[in-house]
Amino acid sequence: MEKTAEGEVSKRGIPAAAVMDDVAVYLKNEGNITVDEGLKRLDELYLKYKTVEEQMLAQKARMSSKLPDLQQSLDILSLLEERVNKDDPLEVTHMLSEQVYSRVQVDDTKKVYLWLGANVMVEYGLEEARAILQKNLDQATGVVNEISKELDFVKDQITTTEVNIANVYNYGVQLKKAAAPKIE
Repeated sequence: MEKTAEGEVSKRGIPAAAVMDDVAVYLKNEGNITVDEGLKRLDELYLKYKTVEEQMLAQKARMSSKLPDLQQSLDILSLLEERVNKDDPLEVTHMLSEQVYSRVQVDDTKKVYLWLGANVMVEYGLEEARAILQKNLDQATGVVNEISKELDFVKDQITTTEVNIANVYNYGVQLKKAAAPKIE
């Protein structure tokens, strides 16, 4: 019999792999298939899990790459908040393009411009900008954590499928040994 909660799926809809107790029962339940057909089906399932794992790893890497930029933006915002009541202008070095920098003098540190994407930049006050950046950082961190949990689930399913493949293969070897003529 196979062990798994009937219809168990992850939050992303990834089905759980069943743990096989009895390979013969599995092959019978799949429609009296042969060992080779069983191995083929399990291999297809294994490849699906590996594809999902690769996609999730890429998504996690994309989201993780955004975290340092968001944190750096919050750090710069903190610096601006400290200087809001000072009269002397803030001098910064701004990157125009790779290896091309320009010195800039910032007189008004009470407002910032946030790049929202899609060629949209919006002016915000410091408090509102902090709220937006913090919300974005929290959301990105949450997504990375959720993907990590889902990756753990997928890795468990990959391991279960690998064990199932080994069990079906070993069952096939046992059948071949039993069918072979005994030489004494």
